[in-house]
Amino acid sequence: MTATTGYLETTLEQSLESVEIAICIKDSGKRVLSQNEYCRRICGDQSGKVCNQGCMALYASDRKQQWKDWGPRVYRNSLIHDSFHDVTLLCSAEHIITFLQPLSEKHAQALEYFRGKGLTRRETQIISHVIQGISNTSICKRLAISKATLRTHLNNIYRKFRERGELPEFIPANRLSD
Repeated sequence: MTATTGYLETTLEQSLESVEIAICIKDSGKRVLSQNEYCRRICGDQSGKVCNQGCMALYASDRKQQWKDWGPRVYRNSLIHDSFHDVTLLCSAEHIITFLQPLSEKHAQALEYFRGKGLTRRETQIISHVIQGISNTSICKRLAISKATLRTHLNNIYRKFRERGELPEFIPANRLSD
């Protein structure tokens, strides 16, 4: 290892820790080779163990990737061990590197943003579920409303933003096309 490589590794580790991004390095057989402290807090100490949970469950269920052992994968707003994260996997034939970025702070910021946009109390409840990635069916069950009522609320929310010429980044794109 050169002095530059050591500096790069140290700087990367410090940067990821300072923003609480979890990192885990696995071999091609999903055996955990290394985790940072934040990853251990989320997933527990998995050193030397084969991992099939959390990010590896996302990886295993991903049928969209033509080559499993090549390239990056991004899974936004994913529930991993009881909290939401943006998950990035960097995959090669030798390693799978996982980055977990917690979304609790981003969800709180997004909800605060929406609160200042003139939404009704019910619209704010609905948007809080939407930004967490909760499905329409689950929102209906949680709020005891029909799908038609939910659709009306969502259309009202989207209309309010369209009238302002805004496109909030935290509303998933597939919901905006409805």
